[in-house]
Amino acid sequence: MADERSSQLDVLRALGLTAVIFQHTFNPHGPLVEEGPALALTLFFVLSGFLITGILLDARKRAEETGVGRGGVLGRFYIRRFLRIVPVYYAAIAISVLLGDPATRQYLWELVTYRTNFLLANVGHNIPPITPLWSLAVEEHFYLLWPLVALFASRRLMWGTSLSMVVISVASRAYEASRGAAYQTITMPTYASLDGIAIGCMLAMAWRETTLERRESWIRRLLVVGGVVLVARMALMYVGGYRSIVHTLHTLPFALVGVWLIDRGARGLLPRIFGARWLAPIGVSSYGAYLMHRFVMHYLGFDGERGLHVFVPVLLISVGLSALSWRFFEGPLNDLKRYFPYVPRRAPRLVAAGPRPSFARGTPTGASMTTQHTGS
Repeated sequence: MADERSSQLDVLRALGLTAVIFQHTFNPHGPLVEEGPALALTLFFVLSGFLITGILLDARKRAEETGVGRGGVLGRFYIRRFLRIVPVYYAAIAISVLLGDPATRQYLWELVTYRTNFLLANVGHNIPPITPLWSLAVEEHFYLLWPLVALFASRRLMWGTSLSMVVISVASRAYEASRGAAYQTITMPTYASLDGIAIGCMLAMAWRETTLERRESWIRRLLVVGGVVLVARMALMYVGGYRSIVHTLHTLPFALVGVWLIDRGARGLLPRIFGARWLAPIGVSSYGAYLMHRFVMHYLGFDGERGLHVFVPVLLISVGLSALSWRFFEGPLNDLKRYFPYVPRRAPRLVAAGPRPSFARGTPTGASMTTQHTGS
């Protein structure tokens, strides 16, 4: 794997993190300035689906080639995910409780059980400083359930499940929007937020099942459709009066556009700015910065303020804290994953001649990239 390919996705994460913090510290309004942060969060979802599915499919393929049980792969996947995301998440919550934040203390059970998204959907409004944790809850639910499909289901069932995730997400948003529900109720439940992740899953499957030419043709079509729907969505926001349609579409067009960005980034084909190596380390530790930034904003006393004087210190402190966390806490824990390889090394098993599993057909371009890039 070329380092540039990995660094472009890390830079994409760093820019996405900056856009999210910009949204939360400036609180911009208007169909143009509001779209950047929505695209950023959607990119995180699509990227998670793409990388995690790639890791699981590659591990499944190696397990079948060497005779290793897929149940063991599943268990080691959960251990590795736990080491990567749970300790720093619980540490941030524990520190907030110790510092006396009332919201963290009041909703501690929802936070530690990764149900923040359903909490916000039930109350119908944001709860600072814990609101951004809703998206981490969605991803955790995905990490728990999707590996069962990716490791044990047939190719047809995997594609069917992914498509169902998109349909269910859009349909649930349409239903809640038609009832005039709050934005959080429409968009934050896990079943309403899986379309971007599912599209990332499908991109990972396409990488392993199709040729580069066919995949590029498919992605170009998605880019055109996503661009047209995105422009229409922005126009409806500008005109006003189409709240139900805007919320039904939500981030779906961003996900369709994001497929093109992530595919290009995974192959190192994005513009030169995405090769900026000084930005890549920010992307590596972006999970910690995203987790901490709203707490930083809260403890700096900026809950009721917005502007450049809020954005700059929140961004710098969040990035600095996440770098320290990665260096002294998250990184060492992440290194423990070397004791839990997805597929332990052993001599390849002789398999009877016959067609390969359908999920492994085609050219698995970038397969090694997904494993290294996430550190999973």
